[in-house]
Amino acid sequence: MQENDSKQYQINISGNRFSISSPYGEEHVREVEKFLDQQINEVSKQTEAFGPSNIALLVALNLADRLLTLQKRVSKFDGIEDDLDTLCYKLDKVLAD
Repeated sequence: MQENDSKQYQINISGNRFSISSPYGEEHVREVEKFLDQQINEVSKQTEAFGPSNIALLVALNLADRLLTLQKRVSKFDGIEDDLDTLCYKLDKVLAD
């Protein structure tokens, strides 16, 4: 779906209503809404940080940490498909001889 195919959605995060635009459909938007609301509730229960700004920053830090960790894991596998294709090609060549 292209960016210009975005639709408007109303979401509620921690009691705050937002109007957002997304090309990924309502189901995806609701999953994001639910996930973010859960993250805020979890951080709120585990910290004594006061104010929604501090809680939002802690959630953002947690999510940034998860994102960077996943990016590092994925980068370990970059190029592995090409390497496997090369090995398969070499193996086929050896077996054919």
